Amino acid sequence: MDIDFSWFKDHLLSQILPFWDSAFDDAYGGVFTCFTNDGKQKVSDDKFTWSQGRMLWCLSYLLDHPHCSEGLDDATLMRYRKRCDALYSLLSEHALLGGEDEVCAFLLDRTGQAKPCASDGSKYASMYADCFVIMGFSRYALLAKRKDIGLKALGIYNKMKQVMARGIIRTEPYPLPPGATAQSIPMIICNTAHELATVLRALGLPEASDVHKDAQTAAHSVLQVFAQNRTMQIREVVYKEAGKEHGLLARHRNPGHAIECMWFCLDALGDEYYEVLSPYVLSSLELGWDEEWGGLLRYVDTDGGEPKGVCDGSAFSRLVASTWDLKLWWPHVEALYACARFYRVAKDERFALWYERLKQYTYSTFPSDRGEEWIQIRTRKGLPQERIVALGVKDPYHILRMHLLILDMNVE
Repeated sequence: MDIDFSWFKDHLLSQILPFWDSAFDDAYGGVFTCFTNDGKQKVSDDKFTWSQGRMLWCLSYLLDHPHCSEGLDDATLMRYRKRCDALYSLLSEHALLGGEDEVCAFLLDRTGQAKPCASDGSKYASMYADCFVIMGFSRYALLAKRKDIGLKALGIYNKMKQVMARGIIRTEPYPLPPGATAQSIPMIICNTAHELATVLRALGLPEASDVHKDAQTAAHSVLQVFAQNRTMQIREVVYKEAGKEHGLLARHRNPGHAIECMWFCLDALGDEYYEVLSPYVLSSLELGWDEEWGGLLRYVDTDGGEPKGVCDGSAFSRLVASTWDLKLWWPHVEALYACARFYRVAKDERFALWYERLKQYTYSTFPSDRGEEWIQIRTRKGLPQERIVALGVKDPYHILRMHLLILDMNVE
């Protein structure tokens, strides 16, 4: 399988970065992400820490990998570095909450003041946001070559673990009903711990070893609790009590999440786990692919097609029932990278075929006008649709990260 690295570089420089270059808030730091789906209208100045941490990761990675930033002039590189510094300052000064049972604020106003957003009026709403702040700080620490920032990321990570150990596991914008747990929790811990351990190791900090073990423990948790060997599927939601396995949430599958999770696990456990993990990727691709219109469906039933089972009335189940047939940006880019990543290990031609199929669909469906990034949310037929599918934002992460990681393969 031949990857046209120059093609990905051109798309990054001419299609993706120009949009985000105009979205930064150079007055107060951070990046605006509350845009309409087409990116033509900013609907709010608010800043989700979820998105701010993600952009800090992306910019830091871009600047720390010359093969990714090659083609940008010195003025642009200097501007991006200043924006990295400002993103870090915004989060460091305003996002870290001081309470014993809270970690990172979920939402900031333009100036950085934390806003109440949880159902109980608190400012703490999501361990996912915690993880993106941790990963953003980690990559920035490596860019800046500052052990103190690496240790600060470790401190946030350890506090998050302590809060979760006390049973406080907040998962906005995907709140779980009572008695349910989601594979996205060990999945994001796996990715976060792997990223943090990689940075701590590069900075020469001995804590890297224990954090790496956390990443591996989380990966094994996915395989032990959520992987279903009979179907080679990754279950998205598992209930602690019997009798709910036929409900909508228990039956539904998220192909894009399963595929993304498997490359997280491959990173954490090593390429020797290829034989264990690759069948779940291939099964998820087959299960999620829309044979009628092409592309990956957002959610599917364990037997394929529209999710079945009783809807329990929770926000999460309503989301699954109402958005299952959408075509979203992120499952496609995660699947594209996963195919390249898994093909690199064993040269299995099945991944090469899926890579080409995904690339053709993705780049013929999602990109907007030149220089305006992508229209990220599409109907089943691939037409633009203005609606909120998680946070009310235009996501800066998955597309940027995929291009950066693909380009990084050119150096390996």
